[in-house]
Amino acid sequence: MKINYNQMKNCKPFNKQDLLVISTFLVLTLLIIIQISLIFRAAQIEEQKFNHRVTLALKAARDEIAIRLPKCNDMSDFLCGRKCPDHIHKSKYSELDSIIKANLNIYNIDLPYTFEITDSLLHKSKNNFFNSTSYQQNLNGLLDQKGIQINLQFPSRNQYLISQLWGQLGISIIFLLFVMLSFLITWRLFRKEKELMVHTTDFINNMVHEFQTPITNIRFATNLIKKNVAGKLPEKAQEYTDVILNETIRLQTHVEAILKVASGTNNQNSKEIINIHKLIEHVIYTFDFRLKHAQASISFNAKASKYKIEAEWNPLTLAFSNLIDNALKYVTEKPNIQITTQNKNNNLLVLVKDNGIGIHKDDQVQIFDKFFRVYTGNVHNVKGFGLGLTYVKKVVEQCGGQIEIHSIPNKGSIFTLSFPLINNYVVKTNNTNN
Repeated sequence: MKINYNQMKNCKPFNKQDLLVISTFLVLTLLIIIQISLIFRAAQIEEQKFNHRVTLALKAARDEIAIRLPKCNDMSDFLCGRKCPDHIHKSKYSELDSIIKANLNIYNIDLPYTFEITDSLLHKSKNNFFNSTSYQQNLNGLLDQKGIQINLQFPSRNQYLISQLWGQLGISIIFLLFVMLSFLITWRLFRKEKELMVHTTDFINNMVHEFQTPITNIRFATNLIKKNVAGKLPEKAQEYTDVILNETIRLQTHVEAILKVASGTNNQNSKEIINIHKLIEHVIYTFDFRLKHAQASISFNAKASKYKIEAEWNPLTLAFSNLIDNALKYVTEKPNIQITTQNKNNNLLVLVKDNGIGIHKDDQVQIFDKFFRVYTGNVHNVKGFGLGLTYVKKVVEQCGGQIEIHSIPNKGSIFTLSFPLINNYVVKTNNTNN
């Protein structure tokens, strides 16, 4: 047998989502079958109850006929089918009709009916729902002729039974239709979300691939400049070259993080024990050129005696970078940034204070919402998408922490980031480089 490996590669794997959809569909189908069987079962029970009441009514009618027969020979002749005057025939037919009707009313059966007297045994029709059913009551032992019976039929019997079940039947049908419609809508939404996720992943992969080449070229060109003209460049040019190289490396790190998220490898296993003081110092160093250019001052007061948490280096670095970047952008005077760490209730607090334009109390509720941007007043050159603080909050919460803001318009803001310290802190710090 020849195996086509190309066809095997093109076969889509049977993933968990497909298994869940199929399982859900099978369960819903089973529930629908069970519900339909319960409806038919209820219909059969209702039919049996109706048949039982009719049988009791006919037996009661037979007993009443037995009482009247000895007193009336005309009734016996009528039931046996013997010839009798028309007026007597009509009278006894009406009398028998009144007996049957009275006993049916006793058992709460108020349906139009027809009956006849037969002198031979008839085959009973099967008691299937929606089938026309005849009810017989033999009069053997009451007359001198055997095989005489009353044959009773209800033309609107099925409509009556359906009306008795209509409430339960209608609600069941509505529920079944609702469940089926909900499943179809959910399935369609799932398919659209899945397709959107695939397109988004493809877009991210293509975008990251397009970024890789210019980033590599920038790094290569910068290294060539530093290598070939080492010692020949002015001090400022050398400083600018270092900034380009450092920012290129940082951009490369972000691109790799995006690629990791798109590939689905971003998980809890990538967390590590991080010295938060070293991380903050590293972030401040990356902003050295911008701080000088903006004539900004930044101070770092490391008061915390316990400063190691479990997190991911790159996302946490970007989170602090966003806070410093905002402090440099949203300001009307020379920026002054103060970063302080301290311990409180087995938590590490990092306070980032600035002297920016501040945030109104009404806006502080939405400041961490995606795409939300605060009105910046006279600061017109600030561009962004309203995702920075959303990302900061997400990173902090992924570390098991919280972020709060205290801000006064035209006075500045204080962002307080709270992180849980790692368990067995003392033991781990003894085995970890400071």
